[in-house]
Amino acid sequence: MVRPAPGRRGRTVVHDAMCRHAAGGGTEVGTLEAVNALMRDGARACTDCDASAVLIPALELGQEHG
Repeated sequence: MVRPAPGRRGRTVVHDAMCRHAAGGGTEVGTLEAVNALMRDGARACTDCDASAVLIPALELGQEHG
């Protein structure tokens, strides 16, 4: 899930779909779309769910082989 960051205009947070912070809206995306969303300025992965643990290493792998 990609949601606007609370209180931070123009920034987004990527969550696992089951994350309690993802409830109440946002856009459901697949894994590749989530990695792409993290590449945008002002985006971050939620550290309260698996998004950070799964997506950040995938993002770093892509940068090593880019």
